[in-house]
Amino acid sequence: MILIHSDGLEVYKKKPATSNPQEFKEDKIEMEGLILVAYISVEDQDTYDIDIIAKQGADVIEDAIYQIEEFPEKIHKQNEEIREINLKIEKGVKKGKARHEKELILDESKYKIDKVMVYPWAHISKFLSQDKEAMDVCPKIAEILSDRGIKASYSPFGWYKAFKINCLGHELAEMFRDVKLYIQPEEHVTTAVFKIITPDRKEVGIEFDDDKNVIVPEEFKKPEYKDFEDLLKSELGGGREDLGKEPPHIKKMQEFELADFDKNTDSGNFRWYTKGVILKEIIREYAKNKVIDFGSILVDTPIMYTVKNKKLTAQTARFPARTYWVISGDDRYLLRFASDFLQFQLASEMPLRPSYFPLRFYEYVQYAFRREQEGELSGLRRLRGFIMPDWHTLCKDLDSAVIEFKKQYNLCKEAMEDLGIPTLITFRSTKRFYEQNKEWIMDLIEMEGIPSLLELWEARYYYFVLKFERVVVSSDGKSATLPTIQIDVESSLDYIMDGAKQRQKYDIKFTDSDGKVKHPVILHNSPTGGLERVVWGLLESTIRNQDTLVPGLKTWIAPIQVRFLPISEKEMDYAEELMEQLNKLGYRADMDDRNEKLGKKIRTSEIEWIPYVVIVGAKEMENKSISVRKRLIGEPYVDKKSTSTSFNDVKLDKLIDMLKEDTDGFPKHKLPIPFRKFSTKIIFR
Repeated sequence: MILIHSDGLEVYKKKPATSNPQEFKEDKIEMEGLILVAYISVEDQDTYDIDIIAKQGADVIEDAIYQIEEFPEKIHKQNEEIREINLKIEKGVKKGKARHEKELILDESKYKIDKVMVYPWAHISKFLSQDKEAMDVCPKIAEILSDRGIKASYSPFGWYKAFKINCLGHELAEMFRDVKLYIQPEEHVTTAVFKIITPDRKEVGIEFDDDKNVIVPEEFKKPEYKDFEDLLKSELGGGREDLGKEPPHIKKMQEFELADFDKNTDSGNFRWYTKGVILKEIIREYAKNKVIDFGSILVDTPIMYTVKNKKLTAQTARFPARTYWVISGDDRYLLRFASDFLQFQLASEMPLRPSYFPLRFYEYVQYAFRREQEGELSGLRRLRGFIMPDWHTLCKDLDSAVIEFKKQYNLCKEAMEDLGIPTLITFRSTKRFYEQNKEWIMDLIEMEGIPSLLELWEARYYYFVLKFERVVVSSDGKSATLPTIQIDVESSLDYIMDGAKQRQKYDIKFTDSDGKVKHPVILHNSPTGGLERVVWGLLESTIRNQDTLVPGLKTWIAPIQVRFLPISEKEMDYAEELMEQLNKLGYRADMDDRNEKLGKKIRTSEIEWIPYVVIVGAKEMENKSISVRKRLIGEPYVDKKSTSTSFNDVKLDKLIDMLKEDTDGFPKHKLPIPFRKFSTKIIFR
């Protein structure tokens, strides 16, 4: 949309430009007065619902009218502030030079809108809608504006026309607006009810103060509920938030050389160094193995998709501000922000059979993209480009979906325990579904032994009737979701009713044994959450508890699992020989071969959270043995905050047995050769 504020307007009809132009009775349209001309291109995605896009277009035009007509008053207020500042400067109360007052380009009387002309103009975009409904958008915008008391008309679509405008040339006389189709009910937030469900199955109501901050019930202000209290404040308001403070995990990810910012790309996209890549690859392999053992099949769908498919538009239009566009010739595509869309399209084209269910699709989305707002970006917690293990399960009906939900719930719980990330739990549901399924939901909360936050909606405002989240609380009290499971009762249908309108869905169907055509219920699940956020959770939860628990990453996931510390140059060859033995067995071992004192080498290993430190001196070399310091990762401090326990003068097999105990059943990943010795290690920062 291009908006031009013009002194008068003339439009002259020439000849038809299409085979089916709109009716154009006059040879000439002439409008006197101060006219806001809105030149509009209706694009491919817009005609999914022309009523919605027309309303949004009318809203933008009305806002532009307000901006223009209120502009002189805005300048007056700014000048009042300038005069007050200048007076303080003159009296010596404030330092600085006197400021100049602002002057309007035109007389105040010109900052008015008498009428609006809505003018279809294809030349603003090359991604025009080919739907015949596109020509109705401009008349609808004019009608909506007229209903709001704004004099408006439209120029008929489908004609060659000449026009004359006289742009007024003031500060807001020329504007550009990009109006993205946005389908999102607004009432669900205000009607939501929040409760706390305790492990003994009680429902505790939640109240808010006048500033809409949560009032934490007294029984949850105890030390043992500190994480849950911070979760409530983070989710519901009232938590501390220092926007100028850098999240602690950023320093750690840089110190450990896991990941870093890259000024040459869009914010929220990171560069990953060798140890960070190893960490992500291990998590990736772990998640894949878990779901394969659970019974999943593997698929891989394209990273971009068209906006001309109404099935896809139905979902993407709910997140218009979070999309990245890719141009290919005369077409444009969206970079996916989840794998749902093309997985569901795939399922809709399959000859599904009752014997397939539950049918579990797993896709390791190499990258998904969400253009989060600048202020929402927060290191690895919220990004614009991220990796998402994405899992969808087609269930025969709602009852079988609940059974599958419970099984996947346990898998997500195991995943967080295996990773060593402490999590809290939240449930979000429609009131009706919760009342019908309260018992088994409370069973899960009772099993966890911790309170849960519950959010209830009057009606479903998106595709799910139940959403479960495992939430991590950061060192500064901010919460974020890792695993999530959602019960989707909408996407597989042929269509849904939205008011009086039919909304096309994916039409995923099968013929049941009774001969009836049915639509499966879909579970959405990310068994670990986005991989970058998993790294965030590992670092932040460790930092949060570092004063009471020994910090570190579990051995199976630590980028460096074992570090050899030769006491002097004499033991170098022996230490290197042992180190290479471990690497050949698939363990990630390195050697600190610096000419430094043993104490400094140990301190470096402590700082880097190395799980096993092997000391090799003359005695060990003579006895063909080693001395091992095992880091007590995640355990409470004992004996003046000691972080390790020692095994002196033992054989290498002892260490291998401990490594097997820590890593058996988990993925392995080789450590690149340059990283096996400090003298050859590549430094990125």
